[in-house]
Amino acid sequence: MAKKKDYGNDSITMLKGADKVRKRPAVIFGSDGLDGCEHSIFEVISNSIDEAREGYGNKIIITHYRNHDIEVEDFGRGCPVDFNNNEQRYNW
Repeated sequence: MAKKKDYGNDSITMLKGADKVRKRPAVIFGSDGLDGCEHSIFEVISNSIDEAREGYGNKIIITHYRNHDIEVEDFGRGCPVDFNNNEQRYNW
């Protein structure tokens, strides 16, 4: 393997947005295997429960499809995706 010649501050890049989860799921969910997959579902359902407890939405629908996809509907506030002035970027 050839040595990389230009290693320094400018050669380092950060994963941005959803790529942080897609490329390094173990960092977020503790594993990139089945345990991490199960934990991601737990997190989504927990967020829905939090919304309901705070008074946003009164129903949570969890659908498990035959192909093992899972859909969670919570009728809460949703994910804010507008421009974030504090961060100077869109939220997703």
